[in-house]
Amino acid sequence: MKSVLLFLAAIALILPASQAAQPINGIAAKVNGEIITLNELMIKVAPMQSVLMSQNPRRGPNYDRKLKQLMEQMLDELIDRTIIYSMHKQNLQNLPDHAVEEEIEKIIRNVYAGDRSRFKAYLRATNLTRAQFKEQQRKELLVSIIRSQNFGEVLPPSGKEMSIEYDSWAKANRDRQKDVGTYKRIYILKTEGDVNKERLKLTEDLMQQLKAGANFAELAKEHSGDSRASKGGLWEDIPRTDLQHEFGYAIFETESKEMLGPLEDQYGYNIIQIIDRKLGPTKPLSEVRDLIKQRVEGQKKRLNFEKWMKKLRARVPVEKMI
Repeated sequence: MKSVLLFLAAIALILPASQAAQPINGIAAKVNGEIITLNELMIKVAPMQSVLMSQNPRRGPNYDRKLKQLMEQMLDELIDRTIIYSMHKQNLQNLPDHAVEEEIEKIIRNVYAGDRSRFKAYLRATNLTRAQFKEQQRKELLVSIIRSQNFGEVLPPSGKEMSIEYDSWAKANRDRQKDVGTYKRIYILKTEGDVNKERLKLTEDLMQQLKAGANFAELAKEHSGDSRASKGGLWEDIPRTDLQHEFGYAIFETESKEMLGPLEDQYGYNIIQIIDRKLGPTKPLSEVRDLIKQRVEGQKKRLNFEKWMKKLRARVPVEKMI
């Protein structure tokens, strides 16, 4: 709930004053007679916005710029989705319920690492019932089906193309509940009042010392406020399910082993040095070969799709309200 409320405050900073006073169910865009609400936009932006907040504890111009870019990107995606939906919505109820439920399960697994309580908290924070969320996913699935239709003949995928696409698919579709990480952490606890500014400044100073070659373990023993400080801040083989969403993303959805920080959570500021990632298992290529082949062919058809989409955008009236 906290991240959603802060997101609404961020909208107020980005929107013109005349629009910032609108309720969250105000209009973000009008597309071919269909309405995209600010609430729909918030729902698309919120998961990544919480990551931005964690990575930018001081907020400021850089945070505002990244949030605005994220909002614009998500709105453009919603506009394209709505253009397609408006032209095919007569087929909406033909989608079987089990297909929609499978999409919801995929979201719970991939976005919330299988944690249903986090998913339910997200629904409460965005003022959505599960039935409303299900209808949103029904629309998303319809659009996905239309987008995946054949937009021209393409050459069969090569072995190299199959291998590259499988590697990408496997990482995105692994069992995230079984991700395990080893990292070092310095945790600077917040205190009451304006002192928090000093605590953030201390974290930033420590980050600079580490970049200059200071010993991580020694700084952790001296300054860290968590239970592993005496061990030099080393956390070994920690399941992703034990971590907050933002920290799980920072550790497991990146590839470098550079130090990350300051990262903010409810109680303090963190510096993380990733030592090792053990990603959850995924299905072998032999079991998903047909799926990977379809994905490669789909990517090859994307150029034809984009040409088609460009023509649609030119024909369909679109009015952005933010």
